[in-house]
Amino acid sequence: MKGLFERAGADEAVQRLRKLLAGKADSYEIYFSMQKGFGAEAKDGAVDSLKARSSAGVGLRTVKGKRLGFAYSSVLAADALAELVDKAIAGSREAAVDEFLGLPGPQQGIPEGSLDIFDKSFGTVAEEKMINAAIEIEAAARSFDPRVKRVRKASYSESLAADRVVNSNGVDIVHSATYYSGSVTAVAESDGESQMGWEIGMGHRRGSVESAAIGRKAAGNAVRQLGARTIKTVKCGALIENIVACELLEALAGSFLGDNVLKGKSMLIGKKGVKIASPVLNIRDDGIMKAGWATSSYDAEGTASRRTPLVLGGVCQGYLYDSYWSARAGGESTGNASRGGFKSTPGVGITNLYIDKGAKGFDELLKELGSGLFITELLGVHTINTVSGDFSLGAAGFRVEAGEIAYPVRGMAIAGNLLGLFSGVAECGADLRFIGSIGAPSLLVNEIEASGT
Repeated sequence: MKGLFERAGADEAVQRLRKLLAGKADSYEIYFSMQKGFGAEAKDGAVDSLKARSSAGVGLRTVKGKRLGFAYSSVLAADALAELVDKAIAGSREAAVDEFLGLPGPQQGIPEGSLDIFDKSFGTVAEEKMINAAIEIEAAARSFDPRVKRVRKASYSESLAADRVVNSNGVDIVHSATYYSGSVTAVAESDGESQMGWEIGMGHRRGSVESAAIGRKAAGNAVRQLGARTIKTVKCGALIENIVACELLEALAGSFLGDNVLKGKSMLIGKKGVKIASPVLNIRDDGIMKAGWATSSYDAEGTASRRTPLVLGGVCQGYLYDSYWSARAGGESTGNASRGGFKSTPGVGITNLYIDKGAKGFDELLKELGSGLFITELLGVHTINTVSGDFSLGAAGFRVEAGEIAYPVRGMAIAGNLLGLFSGVAECGADLRFIGSIGAPSLLVNEIEASGT
């Protein structure tokens, strides 16, 4: 990793910036980041598009007289760095005084080598092999069933991201991770009906993406919805598929961020120590989860990453913070500083946010449901009110009878409240799945009302 930063010019840039900043700021933070990657998309058995990307740059935060300055540059030449320092210092003179400004000091994080987030084979595989991965995904989807008539966005990508944080308090940490993903949408048609199915595979290692399995699963998701019926309005129990439960948890995620709580933009304001969900529900944020998509030894400003329980037994345990918003809240950072790159200052973000899995398998939960709905798709999850939690969403899935999937259903609408839905969870399945940094098992819900025809 050290060699990677040296080749990118980061070490020389950091040393130069340190000299330029001497005596000009009360404190400072240098954030260097670099990204590189490759992506391929297949169509009709051949490559349809290729994307290669590479970027690097440095962001600089300065504090002088409790005033924050910030500037960034993608050029690391001596004159560009001198200009960078001048802009940051000038910006701090124009900013308002903020007594909560501060930077963390050195901490001991878990060694990154033990977290399984870097594949040393990155950059050693020929482009042809990466292109073939996308082609294989498309081929597997097309060959699954003759009713699969079209395949969209059969893609494969791999990337590397690395950053280094250096501040005037003695922090000097590096982070690097590789990312691999493949995804596809399949379209199945029969008797004038068309249904779509999607699937993704992702992980930090090349072997995490199984091309054939991704294609087959997407095609299967499309085919299984053929022959979908409409149903009359019903109030019944439901089993929410894990991938859908991930979407619902993602809608709740912003409410755990400490800045949103203090800004009045969270549905969990004043809920610490209060029951907000079913007693079978535990929600955690884990920045040091082995092989987690958002795992790292340190957060984006050098605070050691950690595990933070957010909901235990249905009771809200607290919120997530970086150093600034924890100071405003009168607490300590939870190691949740996040950055979108060197062009932005840090803010509060989740790491690996997930619902604990339960002991029962999917088939057991179906049997326990007995008669009801298996929800495999929600439309418009992004429209859920992030302050009240109220929602009205389109839905599709399957009718369940006598503990078995009977037939596909569509054209439903489900309305309610997000915390109310989580309060109605009777069981969490054993099938915990992550989509990126959000994870959830299938959830058995006591009752939902689905509006039909």
